[in-house]
Amino acid sequence: MGNRLRGFATAVALGTAVLAGCSSGAAASGSDAALPACSALEGKPVALVVPYEPGGGYDSYARLLAPYLERGTGATIAVENKPGAGGLLALNNLRAERPDGTTIAIMNGVGAGGASLAGAAGARFSLDEFTYIGRVVSEPPLIVTSATGPYQTFDAVRQAHGFRWGSTGPGAEDYVTASLLTKVFGIDAEVVTGFPGSGETELAVLQGAIDGMSGNPGSRRAAIEEGTQTPVLRMGEQPPPWLHADVPWVRDVPMTDEQRALIDAHLALIEIGRPLVGPPGMDQAATTCWREAMAAAMADPELIAAAEQQERELAFLPGAELDVLVRRILTASPHYRELLASMY
Repeated sequence: MGNRLRGFATAVALGTAVLAGCSSGAAASGSDAALPACSALEGKPVALVVPYEPGGGYDSYARLLAPYLERGTGATIAVENKPGAGGLLALNNLRAERPDGTTIAIMNGVGAGGASLAGAAGARFSLDEFTYIGRVVSEPPLIVTSATGPYQTFDAVRQAHGFRWGSTGPGAEDYVTASLLTKVFGIDAEVVTGFPGSGETELAVLQGAIDGMSGNPGSRRAAIEEGTQTPVLRMGEQPPPWLHADVPWVRDVPMTDEQRALIDAHLALIEIGRPLVGPPGMDQAATTCWREAMAAAMADPELIAAAEQQERELAFLPGAELDVLVRRILTASPHYRELLASMY
C-alpha cells in the first residue's frame, strides 16, 4: 500500500506542475482576468455547495478556495451550505442540476464513496457519475479520544466495553471510518449519529458525551495541542509535521491478512479526499474551464500562503487522475462492499 500511496503523491506533484503550466495565465499570476477556457462562465453566478453546516472543515476549504476560483473562471461564486443525510443530500441534488458548470460541490470522498459502494438507501448516485474537477486535499483521518477519558491508546479502544463514536450520520467519513474500524477489529462500540457538523461532534468529545471520533487532522490540531483530545490512531502513512510520530499508523496495528486487505481497500477510498465535483455529464467546455481554473488556483502562491496561515493542508490531484482512482475503487473486493453495506 505504501508504494501505491507514494505513486499517487508523485502523480499529484506531476499533475500540479503540468496543469499549472497549462494554466499559467492571468489567474496564476494574480490578475483578475479569467482564463480563456472560462469565457462561458465569466460574469455568471455559480453555487459552490457544501454538504454540511458552516464552520466545519469542508466549509472552510470551500470559502478558502472560492476567491481564487472566481479569479480563474470570472464567475461570481457563492458558497452555499446544504446539510442533510450526513452529506449525501447535497450530492443527490447535484445529480439533478444543469450540467453547465454553474453548480459544483465539495464532496466527502470517503463518506460519499462508502455510502455509494454500500448501496446505502440515502446515496442515490454512483461515484463514477460525477464530473471530477480536482482534489483539494487528501487528509487521511485521525482517530481521537477525549483526553480525560479512559481510552488513551488504540489498544484501549479495542478493549473497550461500550465505546461511543460520534458522527454526523451515515454517509459521512466519521461514520464510515468509525464503523469500519469497529467491524474489522471487533470493537464493542456504537456510532452515535445526528451531530450537525464536526464542530458539534468535537464539543461532545470535550463534554464526555461521546468517547471519540474520526476526523481530518487539520481540524483536530487545535484540540490536540490544547490537550483536550488524544490522538490514538492515524489512517495516513505519513503523520502531519505537528503530530507526535509515535501515534500509530493503522497498518502497523497487528492484524490478520483478511483484516489487512479490508484496511487497504479503505485506505484506497481515503485517497479520494475532498474533491470538487460537478453534475453528471457536465459539458466539456465547463469541465475544461473548472479543471484549468482549479489547477491554477491550487498553484497560486497567494492561496498556498492563505492555506498555511489557516493551517489547512493542500494536496491537489487533477480531475483526470481522480477519474482513474474512482474506476479503481469501483473494483474493490466484494467483501469490502459487503462490510460497508452492513453499516447501513
